[in-house]
Amino acid sequence: MDLQQRPRSGLATASFGAGLALALGAPVAAAGPASTCEARIRAVQAEILSRNLATGSGPPLNAFQQLNPYALEQAAAHDRARAAGAPAGALDCLPLAVKDNFASADQPMAAGSLALLGNQPAADAEAVARLRAAGAIVVGTTTMDEFAFGIRGLSGAAGRVGNAYDPWLSPGGSSSGSAVAVAAGFVPLALGSDNCGSLRLPAVYNGAVTLRPTQGRFSSAGLLPLGFVNGTPGLIARDMGLLARGLAVLDPSWRPGRAAASVDLRGRRLAVLARAGNQDLAPTTAAAAEALRRAVELLQAAGAEVVEALVVPGLDTRLGSDFVKGSGRRIDAQLARYPGSRRSWDDICGSGRLPPEWTPAECRDLMASDPAAEARARRRMAANRRRLEQALGAQRLDGLLLLSDRRGGAQREPSPAITCMVSSTSGLPAVALPVAVDGRGLPVGLEILGASGRDEDLVAIAAQLEARRGPLPAPRPVAPLASPLDLAGHNRLVPLLGWHAWRSRRGEALGDLEPARFRALTRGLLGRDAPTPGGLP
Repeated sequence: MDLQQRPRSGLATASFGAGLALALGAPVAAAGPASTCEARIRAVQAEILSRNLATGSGPPLNAFQQLNPYALEQAAAHDRARAAGAPAGALDCLPLAVKDNFASADQPMAAGSLALLGNQPAADAEAVARLRAAGAIVVGTTTMDEFAFGIRGLSGAAGRVGNAYDPWLSPGGSSSGSAVAVAAGFVPLALGSDNCGSLRLPAVYNGAVTLRPTQGRFSSAGLLPLGFVNGTPGLIARDMGLLARGLAVLDPSWRPGRAAASVDLRGRRLAVLARAGNQDLAPTTAAAAEALRRAVELLQAAGAEVVEALVVPGLDTRLGSDFVKGSGRRIDAQLARYPGSRRSWDDICGSGRLPPEWTPAECRDLMASDPAAEARARRRMAANRRRLEQALGAQRLDGLLLLSDRRGGAQREPSPAITCMVSSTSGLPAVALPVAVDGRGLPVGLEILGASGRDEDLVAIAAQLEARRGPLPAPRPVAPLASPLDLAGHNRLVPLLGWHAWRSRRGEALGDLEPARFRALTRGLLGRDAPTPGGLP
């Protein structure tokens, strides 16, 4: 099958060659000669090392911050356990990528920041531990916007992430690397987090699927508590079926039967959300309007009733600093649990390794304790949740439909038309998936938002929509490096990319984080032609 035309739905057809087919547990006869977990993980590593930093097709994808040096050892231990009679887990030998703001006992956690390079947690975050216990093998940590502030995939720790469909474009953020790792075929499942769109935007920009869960449903233990009021863990997956499998591992109370795709959507009632408070949610381009129209048609064809142009007045969807106040003391408590490169948020702010647009004083003030601000944020979320759930109940609705980006697919610059605030300022669950591609061949994403605790119902509706939408075109394959890196070389190179790019920035200017300059920087460091930084200070 021509790689550019292969389907994007169904696990067995989602791979770039045998590497991911093995990773997804495809039959050995179909996937190649390797039949062990160790062989599967080795194949995944080979794909990442040959394509993650390749520049022949454009700027690098740069989805991975660090690759796990213990992954093969852990896969071999898995093989021994299975040979001794241990049962297969729900995610048996599934390659997993983990966003760089989750604690992992075998890899550093930098949260995308130069200030936290070398920060080694003593234990796994609860989400990581649950996924490992189900059989997943963590192959690496993924590149993210620095401290999860941003939707562009830019960091001092690793540089820039490229969109899987077009590496010159924005990948979305802040879970940029997690989404690109899935979309590029490196892994089928990745762990990420969401404050406002950080799961949803990168997922749909890169043709993947995700769920921002009901606030507080999934444990955030071990997730760096930036924006703890509305922050949440979540997963990004290749398709809704795998997403549901992963979510059942994250949450023991997950109801798999309710999350499964039904035969049709008869009895379901949905509405297109046109406005939430003062926030206009209507499409701003013809491509976005067409994608929304197509989604409505597919849902109606499945038997759902769809109400047009619902307005929910009285919502306040502003985010602002109230939602991050008090994060500093929570970060201090987490860093105090193990010897690390920084002992507190104040230490981070005084490190000299902040994003260039931040001053140390602004950094400290941003996360400072402010009980009144925290209370305002919680009251706003409660009021928004109440108004949205009242609208859902009054109209007898199972969900509200809204585009993830009112412009449609990804562009070079971050979008001023994202809609993540509706879920993020209410704590209500929202599933996100691509529903169409625009004239450039880029995915356009839709969110379906529902009432608290209705996460499984949203996943089931989205699974039916995904099935009726059919396969998306795949991203263009990335030309591999002529001489692939080894794992240690990759792990040395990525922080150097981040350091060089960070050093070139001046305030809001991106410097070497601009796509063309980052491509040139990567080529230079790969060829050892660029001056070395003489070690990171």
